Amino acid sequence: MWCGVSVSGARGFTLIEVLVVVILVAVIMATIVGGFTGADREQELKGLVTRIAMRIELARDRAVQSNREWGVYVNEDALSFAIYDEINDEWVTRSERAFQSDATGLELEYRLEVEEFTGVVQPDNNDEDEEIPQLWLFSSGEVMPFTLQVTPRAVDVAPWYITSDGFSRTTAQRERP
Repeated sequence: MWCGVSVSGARGFTLIEVLVVVILVAVIMATIVGGFTGADREQELKGLVTRIAMRIELARDRAVQSNREWGVYVNEDALSFAIYDEINDEWVTRSERAFQSDATGLELEYRLEVEEFTGVVQPDNNDEDEEIPQLWLFSSGEVMPFTLQVTPRAVDVAPWYITSDGFSRTTAQRERP
């Protein structure tokens, strides 16, 4: 005597049911991946702003170590670092890797606000075409009090702010100080 179960009465999934499930899974995955893509851009921006703050601190340390003034040129879409050459009375742009801009897919806009810093002696500027940096890092370890706003152009997100009161370390934060 053989006992068996007949499979002819078993019901399977139809092609339509399988397609509906696949489409639902695809929509859910697209939503999740889209959320991560925005988070990736935000993380990239946060990392970039943090690196800029660290570069300013590195330049500040180098100013103290070398007993020479450093400066930061802030253009609308780029930053560059320079050191003041007293012998030739000129600002020399630094090209070391640590002071070069990061290559990112983000187009950024920079806006610098510098507070008055009493006792700043401007170098002799015999050449009227020569520009001096907007932000100075002094050999004493002080920096001109500043707020640097970094805003991505293509993405609609709140800007980041890099700040220093002149004495404390440079910080990067989302809220305006």
